[in-house]
Amino acid sequence: MGRWPRRLLIGLGVLVALVVVVRLVLDPVAAYATRKGLAKMEGFRGDFEHVHVTLFGPGYTISRLKLIEDPGGSWKEPLFYAESVHVGVDWRQLLHGRIVAAARIVEPKIEIISKKQAAPKPKTTKAPDLSEQLQRVTTLKVSRIEIVRGELLFRDLTAERHPELWVHKIELAAENLPTREELAGARPTTISASGVVGHSGRMTLFVSADPFASPLAFAGRLELEDLRVAELYDFIEPKTKLQTPRGTVDLFAEFTVKNGRLNGGVKPVLKNVDVRPAESGAWDRFKGWLADKAVKIASDRVPDRNAVATVVPLEGPITDPDIQLWPAIFGVLRNAFVEGITSGFTHLPPAKAEQKQGVLSQATNALKKDKGPPKAQPVKDVAKGKP
Repeated sequence: MGRWPRRLLIGLGVLVALVVVVRLVLDPVAAYATRKGLAKMEGFRGDFEHVHVTLFGPGYTISRLKLIEDPGGSWKEPLFYAESVHVGVDWRQLLHGRIVAAARIVEPKIEIISKKQAAPKPKTTKAPDLSEQLQRVTTLKVSRIEIVRGELLFRDLTAERHPELWVHKIELAAENLPTREELAGARPTTISASGVVGHSGRMTLFVSADPFASPLAFAGRLELEDLRVAELYDFIEPKTKLQTPRGTVDLFAEFTVKNGRLNGGVKPVLKNVDVRPAESGAWDRFKGWLADKAVKIASDRVPDRNAVATVVPLEGPITDPDIQLWPAIFGVLRNAFVEGITSGFTHLPPAKAEQKQGVLSQATNALKKDKGPPKAQPVKDVAKGKP
């Protein structure tokens, strides 16, 4: 073997040995730094199985990450768990002095628990302004955050039966999340997600936002279809002593937030719902019969649907929006006696009345076919004194 081939082999051997040594050193150092960082969290404790650092391309992976409440948390029921979290950095952008990262979170499980509070928190009067907080963060751009097979569990400990709402099979992608406006490339931040609510409801979500608007501006749509109302038993029965063994609910929402004001609406559609008493007393049976008849009367009796539907306008400052009940009630009457409200995002967000209408005027218009669905009523901005 000649001199140059021998030197080349020696050089490659040294390089391989150096990489192995670096790898052997980096992972323990990264694990130590991660444990130290988790120990500094207030109100939480964290643990993981192992950490792995890559050089080509640059990346960091933490496996089986757990977070629990401290004190009082249990490792068997963590508030957050992820099978793996990987953060990678684009080395080509590093050569130009820019940090562009991407993250992939596999099988995260998040638990949100509602507990009784000692005292109510004061209402926020100022709309959220994310742009101020982004200026305090290191200059970087997260090109994409991906969640694969995620789960979200909401448990309300303040209510009887401790009802739970479970969203699973979550697939989420958030794109273009910079900490400086010049890194955004004149493109919005977008979030798209899908999942299953309970055992039956199909959910999709899309949000587009300008995080550098002051205050924060965003718009989006939420769609939930075919959730069996029987799955809401723990939410319904304690307050009403009624149950809904048959039927489904659809929910459509569309919203826009700009200059601190919300403009949007929610359309619930109850399809083929039966109401029954949860207990066997005479009063309970009468109340169940009455509620079931009310649902049947309010139904549009559209073939294969038999639905109670309406549109609930949401108007006003984002910190204290007005959920308008009168247009929602008149929407139910219109759906039952004038024309059925279509599923989907038709009439969302609802049209807004030019001037505030009285209750009688709203009721009269709702029962006229040529007037269209009830309109959202203008809400004054208290700070500016105008709609």
